Amino acid sequence: MSAPSRRQFLAGGAGIAGAAAAVSAVAATRTPIARTVAAGPRREPLDTDALARETEYDYVVVGAGAGGGPLAVRLAEAGYSVLVVEAGPASTSRDVYEVPAFHLFASSDPEMSWDFFVRHYSDASKHGSAFVRERDGVLYPRASTLGGCTAHHAMLMLAPESDDWDSIGRITGDPSWNALAMLPFQRRVREWLSIEDSPASLLAADPVLSRLVVAASASTSGLSAPATAVDLVHGRVSGTLLDPNDEASVESLREGVTLVPQSTRAGRRYGIRERLTEAAQRLGTALSFQTDALVERVILDEGDDGRPRAVGLDVLVAPRAYGASPRHRPVAPADREGLRRRVRARREIILAAGAFNTPQLLMLSGIGPAGQLRRHGVEPVVDLPGVGSNLQDRYEMTVVTEFDRPFAVLQGKTYGAPGDPGLAQWRSGDPNALYRSNGILVGVKEKVAGGTEHPEIFLFGSPSSFTGYRPGFAEQGVAGGDHFTWAVVRGYQSSMRGSVRLVSADPTVPPAIDFGYFDDGRGGPASERDLAAVRQGLARARDINQRARSLRFADAATDREVYPGPEVVSDADLDAVIARDAWGHHASCTARMGADGDRMAVLDSKFRVRGVAGLRVVDASAFPRIPALFPLMTIFAASERAASEIIADAVRVDRTRAGRARHGDATPPAGHPAPADPRGGER
Repeated sequence: MSAPSRRQFLAGGAGIAGAAAAVSAVAATRTPIARTVAAGPRREPLDTDALARETEYDYVVVGAGAGGGPLAVRLAEAGYSVLVVEAGPASTSRDVYEVPAFHLFASSDPEMSWDFFVRHYSDASKHGSAFVRERDGVLYPRASTLGGCTAHHAMLMLAPESDDWDSIGRITGDPSWNALAMLPFQRRVREWLSIEDSPASLLAADPVLSRLVVAASASTSGLSAPATAVDLVHGRVSGTLLDPNDEASVESLREGVTLVPQSTRAGRRYGIRERLTEAAQRLGTALSFQTDALVERVILDEGDDGRPRAVGLDVLVAPRAYGASPRHRPVAPADREGLRRRVRARREIILAAGAFNTPQLLMLSGIGPAGQLRRHGVEPVVDLPGVGSNLQDRYEMTVVTEFDRPFAVLQGKTYGAPGDPGLAQWRSGDPNALYRSNGILVGVKEKVAGGTEHPEIFLFGSPSSFTGYRPGFAEQGVAGGDHFTWAVVRGYQSSMRGSVRLVSADPTVPPAIDFGYFDDGRGGPASERDLAAVRQGLARARDINQRARSLRFADAATDREVYPGPEVVSDADLDAVIARDAWGHHASCTARMGADGDRMAVLDSKFRVRGVAGLRVVDASAFPRIPALFPLMTIFAASERAASEIIADAVRVDRTRAGRARHGDATPPAGHPAPADPRGGER
């Protein structure tokens, strides 16, 4: 490609479009951080009613999402029999699930949605317009299906920050938790997780989107937009510099403009559902599934050491039995006995039901704050006051602009309506099909003024209209095709420590969820830091938009900010809007790991529930602190580590059993011993 002159670049849309095409060329030639898995043959229908045939397995995993999926595959590969119990269906609407551009509709698909309504504050009056009074909360969509929330998320894939791991080591006192030690597990994830770049060549067809991307580069580099674009054209910005998942980039704490990798394979969503189903095809009956099955409780027996041991589950096999499903089918208590099945685990049970349902299930099983359990008629077995506490999430906000005409690339696209040309193009396999993209054009990692050495803010831009989760958010997001949204994600927040609490001993009734935003509205130094960080992100988004306007050529579209709105300028006004409207969707930390002697620690550093043998938690609940920016790759790597811990424990137990058998001693029970409870005691 010959170098355009500065004058040629400034000439208008063609120059900007050419720069965007060059960005695409750089992306296309760089070495990807993860290999793209070759598409396999069509699978036979998956058997998802395993309990009709077999009711005892070596390991039983509750939840088929980001935490449970990777370890279930590894355990089955190691030769153990594994049952994955999933409350939702095995599959959902194919297009809504598979098409990357449809991810907003996947998040609201009633076939797999669990719509929680949560409090941001204990005082309802502190909420904004997203608060639904009839439901006493703000919509918080979760997914219940094979794949869990990887079946409906926006497919952004960012590698963990080093401090995500180092902080676990500091908090638990286990030095084996550190960034260097976790690299092998991250690389295991990259062996199976397909990650692709969004087809940036689409920018060449839309000068408005092109100049937004160029403006983002200029805003974060300190260079003029044309100079930055020319650098991009000539490849002076290396491929790894544009890749936020490059190990050297992560280690160096790099900030600035990035591509935004997405978890797709050949332009289709790729996640835990594919990991599980492909492994099942390969491993046969070693990996089994029971879907449409709500776990009611963990069955606890007394172990040989006198401590409780998890030995099985009571499972209600009934579709949409959980009250958070928008298509909830209530099952009367009198009718449940005929639908209840019991499954036993020879070795261990692993809970991976997510940050809301894992603590709920622990509490329903008698593991949690004793006083709270008794209030709801649950007899405490192990008093663990930390269960359901420490709920964390990110603060997210947006800047939304409206243009005077639809984006060129969106004209005629109807997001799956009959005759949609965009869907037809995607189905044809065209590598430039718009719908192969999740719509996220570019990202920005940025450090916070007065903050840590780590990037604490992530911005990403897409042609959409999004101001948070509320009923109808998907339809609002794509209506008109003439809005652009910059989303601001605040990592490392420190002013949110909420709770998940029982409201009933009925396992079909969702718990009460209160995030306690900004120190539950009381304010303080931590809240001030978080508000300032979000303000900084909003200022960056506005700066990018202003730079993009300065690049406008004669016939280009004009725009105006519609949210938060041009009148919202002062720090006080911005803080008020942030406190009122901020949201999140990465709930974490409600069954956290911690050090021996930490009375609020639910788990030890090996994911084992304290005071109970044969029971672990492996999902976002387990983190003592929410991962920095986007959590999925962190959860995947933690799951890979948990699988190694579980297999190592199983090998030790089997060797001990064999040794004692040779000497005529009694065979010890399978599974791991109970770890120390928070009040101390022996392992």
